[in-house]
Amino acid sequence: MMSYLQGTVLHQGKGYVIVENAGVGYKISTPESMARDFHGEVTLFLHEVIRDSERELFGFSSIQQLELFWKLISISGVGPRGAQKIVFADRIDQVKAKIMAGDLTALTSVPGVGKKTAQKIILELKGVFADDTDVSALNGEAIDALVGLGYAKRDAEAALSGLELDDTEACIRAALKRLSM
Repeated sequence: MMSYLQGTVLHQGKGYVIVENAGVGYKISTPESMARDFHGEVTLFLHEVIRDSERELFGFSSIQQLELFWKLISISGVGPRGAQKIVFADRIDQVKAKIMAGDLTALTSVPGVGKKTAQKIILELKGVFADDTDVSALNGEAIDALVGLGYAKRDAEAALSGLELDDTEACIRAALKRLSM
């Protein structure tokens, strides 16, 4: 199964790019906004979907995006196109934070994601993200401080997820900015 490709962009289409590698052109499904950003040499992480009548490659610019995509497609009722739309709806840390916070509005604002699907995503992935290393390795002092300010522990963890700051005060400030949005 293909999971990585480096090559030259030959063509940018609506929702796809064609990338040439070793004389072979690969059509890779990407969101339109991402397809427009690709020029020249690119590196893409891929997920290959094999169906009865076709094979399709879904492209991502980082391994974190691909890993989130894999978690989303593991949920019954979430297909690769919908999962890719969710992945590119916002920054990865923000998408995870919204899922952990149970933000139905954010998920249902993604085209093709209904209320039942959004609820299923939140139910199945909330605990998975809480167990992720970036969440479990969070600064305990920052979480305690946010809880002391009246925020729920899970909201504090969601706001702190993905932050790579060494200073507790900087973490708290950044989390407060996220919580005030």
